[in-house]
Amino acid sequence: MRRSLTLLVVVLMMSVLVVGCGGNNSAGTEPGQATGGSVELGDGKEINYGTAEQGKSLDLPENYPIDVLPLIDDSVISFVNTNDSTQGIGILLLTDRSFEDAIAFYQGVMEQGKITMETQQDDMYLIIGNKDSYSITISITHPEGEKVNVLLDITP
Repeated sequence: MRRSLTLLVVVLMMSVLVVGCGGNNSAGTEPGQATGGSVELGDGKEINYGTAEQGKSLDLPENYPIDVLPLIDDSVISFVNTNDSTQGIGILLLTDRSFEDAIAFYQGVMEQGKITMETQQDDMYLIIGNKDSYSITISITHPEGEKVNVLLDITP
């Protein structure tokens, strides 16, 4: 469990460096009050982030390519970050769907793309690839006794 949590934190930190665009959350729960902020980069650009209240869902960034990387049904968006310099977006979803269902859903999503790396160990699954004109990283973890976590990272 500690290893999974460490991996999730590392992947989240990587997404902060990689992430920037947006779209509409047509699947999910009602938007909730969010806390967040931004980090100024040396080149005058910034990384923006937000964290939802427990049980609430954040909105997707305005230009998120939902048709390229859809959200699994019933998911709650608990964290969003965008990066102006890379135009990337990082999203952390929580879902009540099973670990296996989440893996199957995102394997299906990536069938129309090109997978460059795919690995699974116990309660962690990682897929990296390209779809349309986007680089995509999907990390799925299932910490014991918690909801399934899905981290989506998409960069044009």
